[in-house]
Amino acid sequence: MKLYEISQQYQNIAELLNDPELAENQDVLSALDNIEDDFNNKVQQTVFIMKNIESEIDPIDAEIKRLQAMKKARQNNIDRIKTRLKENLKATGIHKVNCGLFNVSYRETEQNAVELDEDLFLANNLNEEFITVKISPNKTEIKNALKQGVEIIGAKLVDSQVLTIR
Repeated sequence: MKLYEISQQYQNIAELLNDPELAENQDVLSALDNIEDDFNNKVQQTVFIMKNIESEIDPIDAEIKRLQAMKKARQNNIDRIKTRLKENLKATGIHKVNCGLFNVSYRETEQNAVELDEDLFLANNLNEEFITVKISPNKTEIKNALKQGVEIIGAKLVDSQVLTIR
């Protein structure tokens, strides 16, 4: 039986107990005990499934890291090859190579890229044209203000559900 089916049966039996004639009925009380046991067992099985799935997360994370390292190594290799190719095209003075499947060209552009020492730059240049600022809501402070009764347009306190498994 599925967890939601057991839950529905539990609710049905609990409603029967609201009827004064059935509140002390031993069969209804016994059915409630049985359905509680079924529910508890199903919850335990559900947690076992969750724990089993959770145990798969670390190996997946490790594989993601391994693949990211492999990708980074390949990207670095491509960057080194491009750098060597640019250096050799510059050294030979050949700026265009037509090699059948590919056309390779090399050119130098003056004052096209910006190199920054970010800490030094930001310490000395707060001109709005030179920097961008990301503004985001501080949810902790908003929550505290709402709890103190401050009305904030576009924000409200809502109920949440928390499931704790130990």
